[in-house]
Amino acid sequence: MAPVRAAGPRPRFSVMVPACEPDDKLLAALESVLRQAPGPERMQIAVVDDASQNVDVQRLIRTVDRTGRVEFAVNGRRLGLSGNWNRAIDLARGELVHLLHQDDAVHAGFYARIDRGFVAEPHIGMAFCRSRIIDDDGRLIKRTSRQRWLAGVIAQWLPRIAERQRVQTPAAVVARSTYETLGGYRPDLCHAVDWEMWVRIASHYEVWYEPRALATYRRHIANETTRLFATGAVWPDMARAIRFNALSLPDSIRAVTLAASIRWHAASAIRTAERQLAAGDTAAAAATLRAIPDLLEAAEGHPTDGVPHRRIAQLRARLRGGGRWRRAA
Repeated sequence: MAPVRAAGPRPRFSVMVPACEPDDKLLAALESVLRQAPGPERMQIAVVDDASQNVDVQRLIRTVDRTGRVEFAVNGRRLGLSGNWNRAIDLARGELVHLLHQDDAVHAGFYARIDRGFVAEPHIGMAFCRSRIIDDDGRLIKRTSRQRWLAGVIAQWLPRIAERQRVQTPAAVVARSTYETLGGYRPDLCHAVDWEMWVRIASHYEVWYEPRALATYRRHIANETTRLFATGAVWPDMARAIRFNALSLPDSIRAVTLAASIRWHAASAIRTAERQLAAGDTAAAAATLRAIPDLLEAAEGHPTDGVPHRRIAQLRARLRGGGRWRRAA
């Protein structure tokens, strides 16, 4: 990731909104930023469109931003998730970069509270806050787990974030210098793109946490995560991410952290397969169960005690029975 070449003062924040075939939720995302945005000398706001074909994205933006405050860039060809995120970072001129999904939002005080972390501890690589997770109709599903009670640097963050994903992308702000040092998001991941980055950052920098829930992540049937779960692409991708994360772990914690990560993800895959079977989606359940060996192999010889192998065998037997319970072989 190349440094910013622009001469003169830089904005403190770059709020970059990667978009692809957005709907009106993009307007809510932009409004949530504009309501608390200082002038352009302090905050760059830009939408980076990944070659949308069915939506006039620039026209959509202007319905909420008639003054041209929001910059607009469009890719000449579709770059995909990580490719568009990386282009957004390339276009960011600010010292701190916030990637905000087109259907998510931030709440009053988000940028001020996050900035306090970077001012208090200038050496940190990123800062994030607690998140609200909502459904397609805006109803609260849950709040993410609290990482500490008071704002500050998180102790022993690397093994905690390497175990499993604990940070929603719209809640995270990364110093642009961090991306310049570590590089961008991996194009060979489709789902765990952000998680691998958080682990990479934690292996090189301290991370600041704001315990207030100042960001909202929308979970709905049309988003990319839902599509990846339905096609069975999530769990092989998680296995690849675990292998990449292992490269960021020091020898002193690698074995125990890998074992904890694989136990957690195997249990999560089992719960997913159970829900898919209960919903009658045997094809998706089969894809999920086929991926579990990939997760176990990511341990690379380290013990995986605690993985419920008998439960996996029972689910496979149920699948062979067309979704009905059968005795495991």
